[in-house]
Amino acid sequence: MVGGKRAVPPTVEQMPVRILISDDSEVYRQTLRRLLESVDQWQVTETRDGAEAVSRALEIHPDVVILDLAMPVKDGLTASREISQALPNAPILLCTMHSSLQVELEAKKVGARATISKANSAAIVPAVQQLLADRATPVTTAPAIEPSIPAILASTVQPATTTTAPSPADPAVIPPDPKSGNDA
Repeated sequence: MVGGKRAVPPTVEQMPVRILISDDSEVYRQTLRRLLESVDQWQVTETRDGAEAVSRALEIHPDVVILDLAMPVKDGLTASREISQALPNAPILLCTMHSSLQVELEAKKVGARATISKANSAAIVPAVQQLLADRATPVTTAPAIEPSIPAILASTVQPATTTTAPSPADPAVIPPDPKSGNDA
């Protein structure tokens, strides 16, 4: 009890958003932290490498994870894979100087929801806000086909029957025009 009233645990709406950022550049981490904390009542936790990011993510269960691609100990793709497997509802944003379509595709494969170039710093806050809005939807991979499904499909599909080729007199068959050299 607090002041004669029962203490009520905060609701999800009242809890501050927890953001984990991991980058080996201290200057970048501190700048990004100040930017994110200026937007709202976001609690930002920093780590220096991918291994620390995985460890802290498992401890604090962040609402959003921002990872650098190239980090010591464990790179951002490996950290993303491990975090997304352990915390599938924690959206991951990969920030990198090495932005390319290939990096984006690899990032998606390992659970990152978005990839942003560090050069496009104006897009980071809107990207985090979008991830927070979408966080109720976990990243899913294509479901594996259950082994029994191909057997069921095979049993219901009728084998093709052999038919005889249509005769040239069949009106549905248009013979090639010998003068043009083209099939009709």
